[in-house]
Amino acid sequence: MSELYTRFIHETFDQSGRLVFYTYDYGPNFNFGYDIIDPLGEECPQKLAMIWENDRGEQVRLTFREIRERSNQAANLFRSRGLKKGDVLMAALRTHWEYWITAIAAHKLGLLLSPVYYRLPAQDLLYRMEKARAKGVICCQEGETALRVREAADQAGITLRLALGEAEGFENFSALLPQQPTTLDRVETGCHDPMLLYFTSGTTGDPKGVLHDHAYVLANHCGARYMQDTTAESRHFATGDSGWEVLAGTKFYCQWMQAATLLVYDYDRFPPEKVLAFLEREKATGVMAQPTVYRKLIQAGMDQYDLSSVTCFAVGGEKLTDDLANAVFQQTGQVLYEGYAQSETGLIAAASKNMGRKEGSVGKILPKYHVELLKEDGTFAQPGEEGEIVIVADNGQRPDGLMMGYLDDPEATRRLWDGNLFHTGDSAVMDEDRFLFYRGRSDGLIKTKGYRVSPVEIENALSLHPAVEDCLAVGEPDPELGQKVKVYVTLAQGHTPSPQLEEELMTFHNAACAGFKKIRALEFVPHLARNSNGKLIRGQFREKN
Repeated sequence: MSELYTRFIHETFDQSGRLVFYTYDYGPNFNFGYDIIDPLGEECPQKLAMIWENDRGEQVRLTFREIRERSNQAANLFRSRGLKKGDVLMAALRTHWEYWITAIAAHKLGLLLSPVYYRLPAQDLLYRMEKARAKGVICCQEGETALRVREAADQAGITLRLALGEAEGFENFSALLPQQPTTLDRVETGCHDPMLLYFTSGTTGDPKGVLHDHAYVLANHCGARYMQDTTAESRHFATGDSGWEVLAGTKFYCQWMQAATLLVYDYDRFPPEKVLAFLEREKATGVMAQPTVYRKLIQAGMDQYDLSSVTCFAVGGEKLTDDLANAVFQQTGQVLYEGYAQSETGLIAAASKNMGRKEGSVGKILPKYHVELLKEDGTFAQPGEEGEIVIVADNGQRPDGLMMGYLDDPEATRRLWDGNLFHTGDSAVMDEDRFLFYRGRSDGLIKTKGYRVSPVEIENALSLHPAVEDCLAVGEPDPELGQKVKVYVTLAQGHTPSPQLEEELMTFHNAACAGFKKIRALEFVPHLARNSNGKLIRGQFREKN
């Protein structure tokens, strides 16, 4: 078959073959399920779409025909349970292969799919269910996932509940799926209808719901092709839970637009030796992971496995350090290609074989966006000058790939996107070749293990302890995590600093939060500085960190 993506994306290259520009060509009803998956199921039905394995040794191999048919079966199941276009379906499915089937089925029906992290506490799930006004939920059963989902769904009044297997209070998705018809008549959806709803941390208030439309999937093409070097011959492996936007950009939409085979490994705690054995056995051609993951692979010994089939190692989610890049090179003989992305924008810059790379840079600005650096005086920076990374709306149009906005929060949307500029909140320097050199966050957001953590969420939760008068959460550099969560605490009257109280406060917070939000260090201080408006000065301990 011809390269499927060329039906929707037209690329322009310079004389050396490097991508310099591209345009989109899609109709008003573009839908990934009908316009990408269904043609793949017809034109290369026997080609492997996914090789899935878990840490218990179970394996599933799915062709594009099977992806098409099973997504139709899931769509018929969802529709038989009353879900219709515009309804929200929440999915806490980890990286089970059923997530991909569920997502495509939701897209085909015009549902708004809201993936969430399977380890979230019940109160976090409840907030997302109520905020999204979810009509149904589907979940895995690892750990206490089903129990927490059921507790949250009870309080949210959600009666449509599906689980992978038998679980009290749920219908058995795994048993019901094979009973459904494998054909589906097309449901009319719009290319700019909302398709995905991700919840992401910010520095003010509760997590915000990021909305993406159906055209968003096309904008992922740049990352798949020009960072991860994905082609129809690729067997591409990436890490990342289905609850985060990273999965959409690194092991789903545009990898399949290339007709590549996805290598998916599902696990509770990342098992480096098992993953390396999986990559060796299945002859992976590309790997995309966070620096934290690469550190574990290095410790396990990448040079102890035959990874000669891998032609591209890519990294993102945290700032890449020189020591890690050198260690990967020493064990594999290959460089790490770095990228820069946000949940609201997808990939913005990347290093790759096609785009080139420079030491210390997170990559070259991709032609999917018009990107500038905005200085404090309101002018755009020249090469070598620092500024905030902003996306410019050419001709007053929201570029494809940029979020539609935050769910039910127009004020928060306007703070970042005024119709002319989208503010990332990240500072950088750009050189004359448009390579980006990342400097840091301007708003205190913490990046740990590849996740974004709101300091306000940490502070609000810890402040519920009666011994806490005031607290400030920051990201402290950490060689394993990128940043670790550290909290400075002033104590309420009648309480005295002690190792016992420190342990009590950390346990109080960490026992009720998702793992990536755990406080790793706590320090008692006599005073926390605030500005004239009463807001915490987030940089007051910067020299210490």
